Amino acid sequence: MSGQDDPDYEPANGRKFTFKEFSQDALEQLAIAKNFDKLYKLAEKAPQHTLTYDKLKFNDEIYKTGESILINVKNYEFIATIKKIISIKSQKNDQELPLVIINLYCNKDKIASQYQEQKEYMGMSELFLTEEEHAILVDAIQSKVLVLKYEDYEQYEFKDAVYFTRAFYNTKSEEFLPEISKWPKVCYCKKPQNPDLPYVFCDMCNQWIHLKCEGLTEEQVQSIESFICTYCKGK
Repeated sequence: MSGQDDPDYEPANGRKFTFKEFSQDALEQLAIAKNFDKLYKLAEKAPQHTLTYDKLKFNDEIYKTGESILINVKNYEFIATIKKIISIKSQKNDQELPLVIINLYCNKDKIASQYQEQKEYMGMSELFLTEEEHAILVDAIQSKVLVLKYEDYEQYEFKDAVYFTRAFYNTKSEEFLPEISKWPKVCYCKKPQNPDLPYVFCDMCNQWIHLKCEGLTEEQVQSIESFICTYCKGK
């Protein structure tokens, strides 16, 4: 999904339309072109033609604003959160066009290369909410998705098809909020937590220690009854 805001739309007949404000013609042409991002931006300027809802029902499932969903757009799947649910009213008749306004999540693969070293401490199931906003049709929704806070994810027993988040990522400024330096740390290396990495618990400092930092394997740890990390041994 593109984050570009192109004011021009070229329909199938080759004519080019430039819509500066909401109109029935804009509604019809942009709907045919499936340019719902542009249509939503125009509709925002004409609130008298829109209705806002906090939930919708689709395929016998209730979806609410703030919930995370799996969507399919042009045969590509994305995970997003529902920001707003609106319906744009036609000026000709009583028909309405329902749209779901979403913000996309991204995973560590989409993070800028300047964070290559820090990506080691980002989980495979970790998502970052972004500023990328789009308008989609209701039928693009595939299912609900469970996205938990990191601390809740750690305690969650069944982690299949479950995601976690701990920061917002701005794809334009390439900045995290909160900054990575403020994420909770573990081990004496003071790196951010990553539930995918193996740890061993130190019985002296009561911290989880990366096996990598200790030069241990998971097989070696299984035979250790009481563990004291290298940092504590050096005190």
